[in-house]
Amino acid sequence: MQQDQMFNAFTEQARSFYQPMRKLNTLMLDQMSKVAEYQMDAAKRYTETGIERARAATEVKDAEGLGEFSNRQLETVTELSQQMMDDSMKLAEMGNEMRTQLEHAYSDAGKQGAGSFGGAGNSGNSGNSGTGKSASAGSAATSAPASSKPASASSRAKQG
Repeated sequence: MQQDQMFNAFTEQARSFYQPMRKLNTLMLDQMSKVAEYQMDAAKRYTETGIERARAATEVKDAEGLGEFSNRQLETVTELSQQMMDDSMKLAEMGNEMRTQLEHAYSDAGKQGAGSFGGAGNSGNSGNSGTGKSASAGSAATSAPASSKPASASSRAKQG
């Protein structure tokens, strides 16, 4: 009977340990899927535009047609520039959404009392931020490039 209780306790501990990780993995996979789908749609739009313009170039037969083609090319470049800006903004928005979701997931993992998960997150994070707070794990990922600049600056100072 005591073995069953120990086995059940172990099973419950394992479940509570892996549940936050499963949630984070699902979140990451969902976001990767959204980004990949958006990028494929954008690539399709850009490819279709390129093919359309190449076909239009083959239909130029005289100077007047060349002028019309050139004017349309300028319009197309303007449209593509705007579309690329819109796509960049959308991808940045998706990244911000992901960061927010990860911050909530890390916070929830800490609140659920998954001490072994929170402890693993803190020990891996303590070298980066020095705070040991699980909520900073999402922030540490977004601030990593900024924290690498002082390190390179200090290494340059040591060399100089």
